[in-house]
Amino acid sequence: MRYNNLVLTGSLQQEDILSKDEKVFIVDDVFKILEDSYRDVKGGLHFADKDELINKTNLWKIIYLDEVIVGVIIYKAKNGLKMVALGIANFISRKSQSYIKTMLSSIFKLTFSNTWMEVSEGVERFIIKNGGDIFFIKNTMAVQLTGKEILSLDKDGYHYTRKINGIVKTKIMIGTFKI
Repeated sequence: MRYNNLVLTGSLQQEDILSKDEKVFIVDDVFKILEDSYRDVKGGLHFADKDELINKTNLWKIIYLDEVIVGVIIYKAKNGLKMVALGIANFISRKSQSYIKTMLSSIFKLTFSNTWMEVSEGVERFIIKNGGDIFFIKNTMAVQLTGKEILSLDKDGYHYTRKINGIVKTKIMIGTFKI
């Protein structure tokens, strides 16, 4: 694999994966991390299988620890780059998970000016804790950006509710989009 666009945090490395061949090579590890990360999330993982993950996404940011995949951020091209999934391996120590969260925070801060995401629950708290609230997107853009039916807009001007895999969820958009 090529190691371009690396961000280093101690012994962690981050690589951008764009090609289908590279995705196929690592999809088993990436999909396992995502399945584990979304197991207890209402609405779950939005990819039915590995083929859908490979074919419906554009960019994978992979975090390695000693050449083992320990973190992933998945993007698709939708009004710019939209982050659609992320996860941290559950087989590593809490201390290592903390380092990976620090790296994720750095990646988000570096990319908020050219990517966006819909988040809720723990990811929303993580993003706010790490300064992402300055990149909140008004909820009036939700229909246009998501292309989905929006059930309601919150009075705070940012949160909204919509159905995801049959589950009603409150979401917020963060980042920078392109129309």
